[in-house]
Amino acid sequence: MTDEPAYAERELLLTPADIRRASQEGVLPQAEAERLIGWGYEQRFNRTLLPDAPREPAPETRKGFNAVTVAYYFGAMLMISACAWFLGDKWEQLGSPGVFGTVLVYMLAALALGRFLRARGYVVGGGLLITVAVCLVPLLTYTVEDMLGMWPAARPGEYGAFYPRVHASWIVMELATMAAAAAALRYVPFGFLTAPLAYSFWFFSMDVAEWLFGQGLSRNERCWTSVAVGALTVLVGYGLQRTYRRPEVPRTEDFAFWCYLFGLLAFWCGLTFLDSDSEAGRIIYALVNVGLISLGVRLRRAVFVVFGVLGVHVYLGHLAYEVFKDSVLFPFALALLGLSVILFTVFAQRHMRKSSEAEARP
Repeated sequence: MTDEPAYAERELLLTPADIRRASQEGVLPQAEAERLIGWGYEQRFNRTLLPDAPREPAPETRKGFNAVTVAYYFGAMLMISACAWFLGDKWEQLGSPGVFGTVLVYMLAALALGRFLRARGYVVGGGLLITVAVCLVPLLTYTVEDMLGMWPAARPGEYGAFYPRVHASWIVMELATMAAAAAALRYVPFGFLTAPLAYSFWFFSMDVAEWLFGQGLSRNERCWTSVAVGALTVLVGYGLQRTYRRPEVPRTEDFAFWCYLFGLLAFWCGLTFLDSDSEAGRIIYALVNVGLISLGVRLRRAVFVVFGVLGVHVYLGHLAYEVFKDSVLFPFALALLGLSVILFTVFAQRHMRKSSEAEARP
C-alpha cells in the first residue's frame, strides 16, 4: 500500500471522439458510450451541470525549488548530522548499549512522525523524516556489531571513520542500509529514499573490493571498480526513470535522480583519477565527457551535463598547461571550441523543442 493514489485529481477533458474510440477499444460498450455522450451534451448545453464541489487546498506547498523544500531538506540534514555528531562525541559515556537505545528511539520517533505527516498530506516532510530514520541504520548496525564483537574483517575503528575510510568491515552496515531503504520504498514511494540506497551501494562496492582483494588493489583498480559501479548505478536509475517516472502526473516521484547523481559521482571520479600517461587515453576521457553532455540533453537531465562539462574543463586544463603551454594559437583554438559549444547548445535546444512538440501530438 502507498500513501498516495497513482494519479492525482486533475481536470480531464474528453471529446465525443475520445469516448467513441474508447468504445472501439473495448473500454465500455458502444451503447454506454453513446449514452454518456448524450448525457454530457445535456449537462453542458442545457445548463444542468452542477458545479464541482470546491476542493480543499493541499496542505503542503507544491514540490520544487522553493523556501519550503529548502527548509525541509535543511532540517533533515541537521537531524542526521546532529545524531551522528552527538552520539559519536558521547560514545565513551553512553557505551554501545546506550547509543543503540538512543538511536532506536530516534529512528522510531522519526518513522512514526513521518507516517503521521504523510497521512495528513505533508508528503515531502513526512518522507524526509522516514529517510532520516533510514540514514541512521548504519549507526544502529555498528552498535549491534560492536556489542556482539562480530565483524566481517577486523574491527574498523570508530564509527566516524565510516565515511572517509574504505574498510571491509563496513559491508554489513551497507547491506543493512540498502535493505532498509528498499523496504521503506516498498511502502513509502518517496524519491529521496533512493539517496541512501545509491550512496550505500557505492560504498559497498569499494568495501567489497577491499574484502576480496585486501590491500592488493592498486589505485587504478580502485578507480575502475568505481567506474563500473557508477555505470551500473546509472543504468539502475535509467530503469527507474523508464518504469516509474510519469512527467504528466503532478507530484509524481523522481526515483532516478539520486541514482544518477551518485552513479555519475562514482563513474566520473573513478574515470578522472585514473593514472593515464597516454594522450590517447585523455582524448577518450574527453570524448566520454562529451558523451555525458549529449546523454544529458537526450534524457533531459542536467546532472549529466554538469559532470560532462566538468570533465571537458579538466581536459582543456590539461591541454592548456601541459600540451599547448607554449603555443600562441591555443587561445584561438579554445575560442573556436567555445563557439562550437554555443552552437551545439542552440542545436540541442531546437532538438528538445521538436521532441516536446512531437510528444505533445496525439
